[in-house]
Amino acid sequence: MSNRRNGPDRPVFLPAGFAWSADARLVGEVLDTVGSAAAVTLDETRYLVPALTWQIAAEVVGDCATADHRPENVRVLLLPAYALDAVWVCHSALVQAADSCGDGAHLAGLLSDYLDGVHSTDLRSLIDALERVLAVLSLDLPAARTLVSHLALTPGPSPDAQAALAEVLAAWRRAGVVC
Repeated sequence: MSNRRNGPDRPVFLPAGFAWSADARLVGEVLDTVGSAAAVTLDETRYLVPALTWQIAAEVVGDCATADHRPENVRVLLLPAYALDAVWVCHSALVQAADSCGDGAHLAGLLSDYLDGVHSTDLRSLIDALERVLAVLSLDLPAARTLVSHLALTPGPSPDAQAALAEVLAAWRRAGVVC
């Protein structure tokens, strides 16, 4: 992951599907829970990254979910570069926790009990869902920029926009995102 903190905010095209929203809700809720636990204890060693990083990541991922799953529900999120960085940092912390090495053991223990008891899932499945979310948030294809520009500037469909949408959907599918 490259540090893009100094990069510009950028528009990100988001899927509207139920599976995508379920991934975003799960990940957002778990990141928020870890952020809250880290904030209460004021111990970033046990949680691997500062509470604020968990909270920023939770907020941006939580904003990705939708309750309107119609295919025509096109959504664009203006994604600050620092927020995408926060999501990547949390991903690294979760991967470290899944490896249960060193400092990640406490976080792995906390998450295994929480994920199993509340969401009937495990840490590896959470990381898989987060990677699908990151695939969407990190997508930087010319087609995605074309599509966002078209949606912002031109009412109605066009051949260029339809081709760009097909390319974005294909990229999401290659990353395992159901759309």
